[in-house]
Amino acid sequence: MEKIAELFLKIYPLEGVSAKKRVLLHCVFWLMMFIFLWRALMTPLAPTSYKFITTSYLIILDIIFFYVITYRIIPAWTQHRKHRYISTILHTFTLITSLFIIFYIRIQYIFDNDIHKDSKVDFSYMILFYNDYTFLFKSGSIYRAILEIFLTALPAFSIKLTRSLAKNISKKKQIEIDYLRAQINPHFLTNTLNNIYSLSVTDDKRNSDAILSLSSLLDYVLYESNQPTISLEREVCFLSNFIELEKMRNTKRLQVNFEVEGDIHGNIPPMILITFVENAFKHSIGDLYADCFIKILLKVDDKLYFEVENSKSDLTINNQRKIFGGIGLANVKNRLVNFFPNTHSLQIENQKHLFIAKLQLTLT
Repeated sequence: MEKIAELFLKIYPLEGVSAKKRVLLHCVFWLMMFIFLWRALMTPLAPTSYKFITTSYLIILDIIFFYVITYRIIPAWTQHRKHRYISTILHTFTLITSLFIIFYIRIQYIFDNDIHKDSKVDFSYMILFYNDYTFLFKSGSIYRAILEIFLTALPAFSIKLTRSLAKNISKKKQIEIDYLRAQINPHFLTNTLNNIYSLSVTDDKRNSDAILSLSSLLDYVLYESNQPTISLEREVCFLSNFIELEKMRNTKRLQVNFEVEGDIHGNIPPMILITFVENAFKHSIGDLYADCFIKILLKVDDKLYFEVENSKSDLTINNQRKIFGGIGLANVKNRLVNFFPNTHSLQIENQKHLFIAKLQLTLT
């Protein structure tokens, strides 16, 4: 169903459709329905005037039934309005009355203009209604007429239902993305503030530079990361600031190498790469063994390749169950699925003394 919804949203997006365009789309749809009913239901033996009046009769009733049910009756129940029972009864009465009035106009027009004469179509059943209009109710034909109108209006109901489902799916995804972002930001800020604190308690001269870097990072996280996508160049700048901030605290204990290759272009969801870098710093520092390092490679050609390789501290090795079990990596995996459902690959190698994350995705 999600595949159908996504395809539908490409044709008829939820946002960016003006009222004028919506009216035009509706008019085009009903015009297509008119042509379809003319071709599908009208017998070739019938006069053109009969085809026109009968097809118009069906379309007008389809329009009335569709808009009354979709925009009046259904909202009264889905929004739990106070007078929904009375509203439903009144609108149902309106539907039946409109059916009777338009049916009356149709029959009257056909016989007053002698459309039935010299025609090979059987009009015997219409003569009964012409002589006694209440026969529509007496014969029970009202039920058949309602069913006929509802079935011919079914394509319109199907499109409306598909659009509603697509809208619900879209809202669900956006809520999930917003929730994931809300989790990521505090998680990131907590780690960064801890870094600043570690410098301040030692009266490190680099503390002022660290605060300046943090200011830039906060500006990105609080304002720019609220956008659906951001330029890859800005994301790389954000990573560089974060890495420099971490290196201020860990220069003596950790070797960090960050390489960027290729033409930095395209857009990317904000903060989609930071989690891998955060994990690398977190799990490389602790009860350290020799040759503690982090290697980060970001390469761009027709796709984005991002690789983070880091050594694992003795503390991390002794707590394998806790490694990469936090919300950070789980969130970024979910975000990748939402933003790049079929255009990304993530490979993780969790070795005894080494952790490698390889990400490949198509830029927007």
